[in-house]
Formats: sequence, C-alpha cells, structure tokens
Amino acid sequence: MVAFSSCSNNDEPAMPGSSLEQKTYNGTDALTLNYNGSPLVGKTVTFTPGTGDNATLTLAGEALDVTQIMGMMTRESENPSLALPTAGVLPGSPSLSIPVKLQGDPDNCTFEGSGETDYCTYSYSGSVTEDACEFNLSDVKLKNTSLAGSWTVPALDNNFYNVCRVNWESEKGVDLWGTGTESPIKDVAAVVFAFINVQYEGESIPALEMLSKVLHNITFKEDGTLTAEYVDTETGETVTAPAGIAQYVITSEGNIRLYLNPAAIIANTVAYVKSRSSRAIDITSLAEGLMTQLIPMLSNGIPLKYGSAIADNEGNLNEDSNVKSFYLDTDTLLPLFKVIAPIFEDKDFIKSLVEEAAKDPAMGGLAGMILPNVLNDLPEVIEKTTKVEIGINLRK
Repeated sequence: MVAFSSCSNNDEPAMPGSSLEQKTYNGTDALTLNYNGSPLVGKTVTFTPGTGDNATLTLAGEALDVTQIMGMMTRESENPSLALPTAGVLPGSPSLSIPVKLQGDPDNCTFEGSGETDYCTYSYSGSVTEDACEFNLSDVKLKNTSLAGSWTVPALDNNFYNVCRVNWESEKGVDLWGTGTESPIKDVAAVVFAFINVQYEGESIPALEMLSKVLHNITFKEDGTLTAEYVDTETGETVTAPAGIAQYVITSEGNIRLYLNPAAIIANTVAYVKSRSSRAIDITSLAEGLMTQLIPMLSNGIPLKYGSAIADNEGNLNEDSNVKSFYLDTDTLLPLFKVIAPIFEDKDFIKSLVEEAAKDPAMGGLAGMILPNVLNDLPEVIEKTTKVEIGINLRK
C-alpha cells in the first residue's frame, strides 16, 4: 500500500502546452491572425515553450522571397536565393516577443493578456495546437494619435503647390526652353507636372486634378492602420482599400514611419522598369541598387516627413493649418535618385518617353520641346542636388 501510494503522489498532471514544441506558424492554413477584427497576411507567429505553463509568442513579418521577381528583370541564372525581412505585425515593431500563460490541455491551449510597445497598447487572445495557431490582437491603439482622422486631397485651383510639394535645390538647372538660360529644377518640375494630363471620364485633364477626383480620402486610424477611399477608374465605383495594406506610427513631431505591402510594391516597380527600359541599361545593377536602398524600408518602414505645406515657388508656407504636406526628404530620395540616374543616360529610353507624351493632345509639340531638355539634364541635376523634398498635400 505504501509503494502504490508513493507512485500515485509522483504522478503530477501534465501542464498546458507541455506536448507542444517550438514552431513558426505562417500562411493561411496554419496561422489565423486578426488585427482589431481584420485579417492580416504575410506575417508569422513563433511559439516557444517555456517552463511549466509559460511560453513565448513572437510576432514578425514573413520573409519575402524575391528571387522569382528579380529573375523577371535580371539574369535569373545569376540570382541567388534572396529572402528579405518585412514589417512586423504591430506598427513600429519588426519583431515582438510576448510572454504568455497557457491554459488548457498539453496539446491544445489558449492564452490572453495585454501589453504595450514604444508606440501602441494592445490586448491579445488566441489558441495554439501542433498544427495551427490563432492570434487575435484587439484594442490596438497608438500612443500618439494626433494625425488620426480623414484627410482629402485639396483642389488644384490652377496652383501646382495646392496638391504637391516639390522643393528641389540643385547647383545644376535646366534649359527648359532651349534659350541658353537655366531654370531652377523645382520650377521645371512644376512646369512639367502642369503639362501632364490623363484621360478621365472621356476628357483629358491635369493629372493632379484627377488625383483629387479619384482619391476621395486617406484615413489615419487610431490603431495605426491606413485606409483609402478611391474611385475604381475602370468601373467608376467608389471602393475602400482593406485594412492591413498599410500601417504608420508617429516617431516624433513631424516624422512618420510608413509600413507598406512590400510584395505589391516590388512586383509593380520591377514590371514597370523592365517594360520601359531598353537593352542598353544595366538592369542587374539598377535592380541591385534599388534593393540596397529599399531593403531596410521593408521592415523598418518608409521615413516620411509631415508639416506645413508650401504655397508657391518662392517657398512661402500655406497659412491654412488644416493642410499638411506628407513627403520624402533628401536623406531618402537622393540615394534612390542616384541609383536610377543612369536610366536617363539611355537615349532610347528618353525617346520612348517623349514619343509616349506626344500622343497626348494636351502635350503636343511641347513634349518634343520640354521633355528632352529635362530628361537629358537629369543625371547632372541629380548629381548636384543639395536638397529634395517631394510629396503630397492633404487637408483634414
């Protein structure tokens, strides 16, 4: 009896999750991940067992394998496997480890709790088995919500600076009209944008005017997500971009980190560059240069500035406090410009752009007068650039 009693006392119940091993869950089959009620894709959750009923769940972005995409525009046989880190689940946190207390059975357990990061607070709940993981983030809210709300594109009103911010300074100007007199590049940019027309509802209208017609609003939400309401130009219907396409955090006054879907950005950029480039361009070098600049932004976010809008080409500020510029600055743009500068040394590429622009009745002969001068001078303009800010204005 003593022997049997001793054996019984040592037979302790198994702890919740004790049969589960470390595993990373991803994809739509193994991982169900929700962010304030909306599903998220392209993310991972790693389960790491601890002692007793303790465990750690690590949230991160799923690595993006761009080998196939790069192969579309470079010599595929020379492309090594390339997996890039992407943005995490919570904005501002490329990777977040959350210690949890497990409840339930050794092979099927649940968890819940709350926490905070440098930029937001949140609650969580979920379940994990050997085959699947469900993770639900709720009550996610940024600590700084000063930009929260709906923003619209201001009306063009025949003033380029109502919609765009272009503040570009270079020691090299452009002989826009072929008169021997160089104009500052920021003035040239305003002139070129003014002549860019697009077809909309059967009419040729300025591209910046179409932007205000098509993009109804951009909403900065308190949970760090961005959505947009816009017109589908093919169907004419108003649609809303789903949550989870973009996230943001305010890192400091006047500074934002913007997190986008990297797969869509890279695929579209690569396809466009390849289709518009001639064989004279070293596409491999171009691709490698762009990736060098873009890779850190995939996980760390795109650094954006925001502040008072510029009112005119003299640099005066817009006095309307409800209008702000959201823009990329010199530190971000200039390295990218220097990578793509060789494109504009390709005469075939320039010729194709001019011919395409000449098809627009609104451009007509101006395409042959203006664009060649601008495009031919761009490499030197970029090389001698001291400041460049390009962005869009939004009204709250």
